[in-house]
Amino acid sequence: MSSSMAQRMRKMQARLLAIRLGSGAFVLPKDVKRIHMRFAAKLEGGHMGPRKFWRHELVRLKYHNPAVSMTVDRTARPEDDATLSIHYARHNSTTSQPVPQTSSSATSAPNPPASTSGDTPPSGSAPPTERVQTIDMKHRTNSEILDELVRITKAHPIEPTEADREELRMLEEQSVRSAAAREKSAEYRAKVKREQDLLEQARRDVPGQVN
Repeated sequence: MSSSMAQRMRKMQARLLAIRLGSGAFVLPKDVKRIHMRFAAKLEGGHMGPRKFWRHELVRLKYHNPAVSMTVDRTARPEDDATLSIHYARHNSTTSQPVPQTSSSATSAPNPPASTSGDTPPSGSAPPTERVQTIDMKHRTNSEILDELVRITKAHPIEPTEADREELRMLEEQSVRSAAAREKSAEYRAKVKREQDLLEQARRDVPGQVN
């Protein structure tokens, strides 16, 4: 395997681990049926945190909670509120949600949920709910928004498996070795360039030197 191919493989492994174990890797309770975000497309006015949450934490939440509908409306104006609504199912709902116990529940990187990529409000086809809790996201960081979501829903974090820990250790070792190899390669290139510069200078200093 070429070094470039190995590097791409390591990057893909790191990306998969980041999705499985990164910020937002939580399992929501079964009665949470929908999460809806509304914030401005522009960052000013306190909407940067919600945008980061959408781009990072919401993707991981969707990865670990595929049955939960997650929608985003970015038509708000900067002066409008930025809100995250948590919709709960009726108590007599018979819909069940798979609950992954560890990060090994999937082995491939998902695309961001299609429901989070649009800029229009969600349709009226959402599951029937009897209770909605809302988080004010404006002027809050993505980590603060996640903390509030976890506090309200009592979501459970995804714990890394032994295989995940071993993979993290191997990736860290590979990263250290790659950094050392890059440093050594940079030193060698610098040495070659110095020698070439000295040779070129010597040629200029000798009258009549034929190149």
